[in-house]
Amino acid sequence: MIHALARRRPSRLRLAPLFVIGGAVGLIEARPAFATQPLEFQSGFMRQGDTAGALALEALGHGQALGPGRYRVDIQINRHYFGERELDFSLGPDQNTLSPCLGAELLEQLGIKLESFATPEVAAASCLDLSALIAEAKVEFDSGKLLLSLSVPQIAMRRDRIGQVDPQHWDTGINAAFVNYQLSAQQGSSRFSGATNSDDLYLNSGLNLGAWRLRSNHALHHNPDGKREWTQAYTYAQRDLPGTRANLTLGKTFTGGEVFRSLPIKGLVVASDMGMLPDLQQSYAPIVRGVAQARSKLEIKQNGYPIYSTYVSAGPYVIDDLSTAGGNGELEVVLTADDGQVQRFIQPYASLGNLLREGVWRYSTTLGRYAAARELEDPLLWQGTLAMGSAWNTTLYGGLMGSDFYRAGNLGVARDWGGLGALALDVTHSSAEPDPGVGSAVQGMSYALKYSKAFQTSTSLRFAGYRYSTEGYRDFDESVRERSRDGQFPGSRRSRLEAALFQDLGRSSSVNLTLSQDEYWNRQQPQRQFQFNLSTQHRKVSYNLFASQSLSDEHNGSRRQVGLSLSFPLDFGHSNSATLGFQDNAGRYSQTARLSGSTDQNRLNYSAALSNSDDNQRAATLALGYQAPFGSVGGGYTEGNGYRSLSLNASGALLLHGDGLELGPYLGETMGLVRVPDTPGVGIENTTGVRTNAQGYALAPHLRPYRQNQVVLQTDQLDPEVEIDNGVTHVVPRRGAVVKATFSARKVNRLVLTGYTADGQPLPFGAQVSDARGERLGVVGQAGQVLLTTSAEAQTLDVRWGKEAGQHCQLPITPQSIEPAQGYRLQSLTCLEPAAP
Repeated sequence: MIHALARRRPSRLRLAPLFVIGGAVGLIEARPAFATQPLEFQSGFMRQGDTAGALALEALGHGQALGPGRYRVDIQINRHYFGERELDFSLGPDQNTLSPCLGAELLEQLGIKLESFATPEVAAASCLDLSALIAEAKVEFDSGKLLLSLSVPQIAMRRDRIGQVDPQHWDTGINAAFVNYQLSAQQGSSRFSGATNSDDLYLNSGLNLGAWRLRSNHALHHNPDGKREWTQAYTYAQRDLPGTRANLTLGKTFTGGEVFRSLPIKGLVVASDMGMLPDLQQSYAPIVRGVAQARSKLEIKQNGYPIYSTYVSAGPYVIDDLSTAGGNGELEVVLTADDGQVQRFIQPYASLGNLLREGVWRYSTTLGRYAAARELEDPLLWQGTLAMGSAWNTTLYGGLMGSDFYRAGNLGVARDWGGLGALALDVTHSSAEPDPGVGSAVQGMSYALKYSKAFQTSTSLRFAGYRYSTEGYRDFDESVRERSRDGQFPGSRRSRLEAALFQDLGRSSSVNLTLSQDEYWNRQQPQRQFQFNLSTQHRKVSYNLFASQSLSDEHNGSRRQVGLSLSFPLDFGHSNSATLGFQDNAGRYSQTARLSGSTDQNRLNYSAALSNSDDNQRAATLALGYQAPFGSVGGGYTEGNGYRSLSLNASGALLLHGDGLELGPYLGETMGLVRVPDTPGVGIENTTGVRTNAQGYALAPHLRPYRQNQVVLQTDQLDPEVEIDNGVTHVVPRRGAVVKATFSARKVNRLVLTGYTADGQPLPFGAQVSDARGERLGVVGQAGQVLLTTSAEAQTLDVRWGKEAGQHCQLPITPQSIEPAQGYRLQSLTCLEPAAP
């Protein structure tokens, strides 16, 4: 290694580009120096008779540095990106580095507890010295990247500001229209029921115009009578209400479920959006977990409306991408196996979402008409709720709701008891007229107790609740169904018990249990259901013990299942595994053997299964699925004694914007449109199977609203002749926005030239290579080699290794005529004497 001796040691060095290839050596670019005097290097060690070495070192020492002034820089604090700001920079005490001017307002926005470290007089200063103000705090500025990095001890940070972004940086996004689709079709035949056919279509669509966003959910499916039915779960227009931390929603939607049960309505809702708050002040989102006994179609309904559909393989499943309304309510989960067996579960979803931090408010106002999925009355109703986080880790909440025949009021309190867990208690009083036109009213009370705690034994009691209602109490939907003489109305609910328990058992074992039980007035038998799952692993073999009790199709019975499955990896193919299963389904015993795996970077998955039951019922199943950039497709075939079934499914998304139509596998509530101009095949991190198309567009399906979202390109498989200035950008979308993330990319030619002088000698080491505009492109390394990045057109390069006549020449190049090899275009050529002026 060659060492250069500098006459004065700088704090930072700017080095010229270094390239090493086949023995060619140049110099590397580094960070800028803030020196006031140019650097000088000794060139005698280079042992060259000409002045090329001295010229190269002179260029190294005269690297331009940023001087004091105002610059727009990226800011990160404790390695978390904050955003861009224009800041004033001045020379630091050492006169070599730049120091930013940090005001008190900016430091507070960054989440620093300034009041704990600065007096009012100090905080009033226009520029604060963060390092002097807070011990162990550090301020670093990379002028090459225009990046200001702050490191602040956690004790000096306000945790309630983590994740918060200034509302002035929230991005409304572009005007666009999109649709998510899920399509499935099934054809089967049975010796008992004959030929059966079904097809389902689920559409989640949206239109964004300025600050407004229109959302709609439609489903075309078969109703219980076997007829096609077109349903609409919601269609609404929504927008932010600046300064209120709330959204305005107009149309067919759902009320919030924080105080009363969530209800479908057509009307107006103004409700707090907790996503606008910092991370620690936000609330719960429901997750559906369970175990499928065979490959099944999974459908989820809310308030009777189908809102989600997919296919799940046999074994445990997790649905964590639902879009539901309210903090509590009920989700109906329907699993339909390939052989036609149906399992139904009702999963209550709730948490102590009533519990808010001190000083946080949550409110909602609703006015509209009740919009049930079935043919029921549609009375006008109004509702108002309010929750306030107060002192002593306590939250007060309540609400009022009414219609022309119904009145209800709720009052509750929730408190965090520290090591004892969180507890909430509320009381609701209702008055309802069950018979239209009669005028007689029934009244009653409902008492609810909720509890949640995570124990040090790795036990998480995610939710436990009990509600008892007197005989005269009615929920609003119960009152409507009673007045409408709904034949499926089981009567008013007497009590409800529900719980969800999760326990870790060592590093590779866990157990979870969810259960609920409903009792009704004037009905003897309770409605009980549960799901239990115990999983462990030993020597690469996974064991899963499960048990469940589901609702029957008649809503008045249950079906119990219990089973054991063993899974282990196989030594052939890619990601292959085998599963052996044993189960008891309401007294019917069966065994299953399954082979599953994936290939093509997990884009293609497959499975094959054989099953046998104690009544000699045998069946075979084959299923395939493929995740393509434009969507996913799959299919399955099952044949057994007396029946056969063929199913096909496809899902994907389409986004229409000002520049065209894009296809993708799926889109979430808030999304991004990534543009890398005319650069196909570029992947997006954390989005499986997504790559830019021929026009350079790709869809980033899931972004967090009101948060800094880092969009990162996967450049590891990039064409060597494509340059992207920066493969990372940040966006802060509003809820439901389609934000555009554009990256600068260009097509270049990478040349490795071996140049010779007219007398056949290699070009001198350190010679400078410039284009016709005088822009320096590279430095000649050993053996006359130089690496260049140029445009495609033919041009003449100037090579200079001294200031005297005869110490420069010209290289005419035509990049497109040079054949590429492993991403580079290699050529040997003679440097010609410059033409006479």
